Amino acid sequence: MIETETSETHQGTILVDIDQGIASVIINHPSKLNAFTSTMCHSLISYLQALDSDPNVRVIALQGAGGNFSAGADITNVEQLLFSGSNSDSNGIDLLSAVDESITNVQKPIFSFVQGICMGGGWQIASAADAIIASSDTRLAITPSKLGIIYPRAGLERLKRYVGESRANYLLMTAKEITIEKAEAWNLVAETVDASIFEKYRNRLLRSVASRSQFSIFAMKKLMQLEGTTHYCDAWEKLWSAVQTNEDFVEGRSAFMETRPPEFDWNINNGSRLLSRTTEV
Repeated sequence: MIETETSETHQGTILVDIDQGIASVIINHPSKLNAFTSTMCHSLISYLQALDSDPNVRVIALQGAGGNFSAGADITNVEQLLFSGSNSDSNGIDLLSAVDESITNVQKPIFSFVQGICMGGGWQIASAADAIIASSDTRLAITPSKLGIIYPRAGLERLKRYVGESRANYLLMTAKEITIEKAEAWNLVAETVDASIFEKYRNRLLRSVASRSQFSIFAMKKLMQLEGTTHYCDAWEKLWSAVQTNEDFVEGRSAFMETRPPEFDWNINNGSRLLSRTTEV
C-alpha cells in the first residue's frame, strides 16, 4: 500500500495498492466522508498518471475508505478546489474538473466502486471512470444548489448526457437524494450489487477485466471516446487494420480453438507503435 506524503492528515490522502495487475486507488478522508481537498486532488492526478504508465497495471479501481465513496468537495477547502485555476495540474480549471479530466484520460480500464455517500462532486468523479458499480447501500444526490454554487462544467455536461435534460434539471434543482434503484434506472450508475456481496463481486469483476485483452480494451475505449469527432474514421481504420496481426488476436483465436483460457500479452505500455499511430489522430 502506498500513501501520499503529507504531514497534514486533516488534508486527507490517496492510498494505492497494486496486486496481480489490479490497482486499487482509495479516497481516504473518512472523517469528512472522503470529501476532496486540494492536496488529495493533486495526489490523485499524479497517481493516475503513474498507474496508466505502469506496465504491471491492467485495470484500476477507484473507491472510498470507510464505507463511503465521497461527499464531493471539502467545504472548508472549497476556494482552493473550485476557484484557484492557477493550481498546478489544474490546466486553468477547478481542481475537481482537473481530477475528472485525469480520470477520463486514463487509457486502461478504470471502474468506480461506490458505497455509502456519493454526493455532489463525488458523483462527478465516480462518473468520469468507464463505469460505476454501486452497492445497494449507496446514497446519491447532486447537491450544488444546497451550497449556492454551480456544478463543474464536466459534471454538468455528463449528467445531462447520461440522464437527459429533464432529469438533470430535477436532480440539480431539488438536490434530492434518490434511491439506488432509481439511480440505476436513470443511468447514473451502470450496475447495482447487493451490499452483502459487493466486495466479492468487485474482486471477481476486476480479475475478469484484468484477464481480458488489453489491445481490445484500449482500442474500443479509444474509439468510444473519439466517436462523433472528425478523428473517428481515421482512428477506426488504423485500429481495425491492427487487429489481424495483433498478438492478442492470435492468442485469443488459438485459445478458443483449444478450449483453454487465453493468456494475453499485449500491453499499452509496450505497444508504442500502435499507441503513437492512434494518438496522432
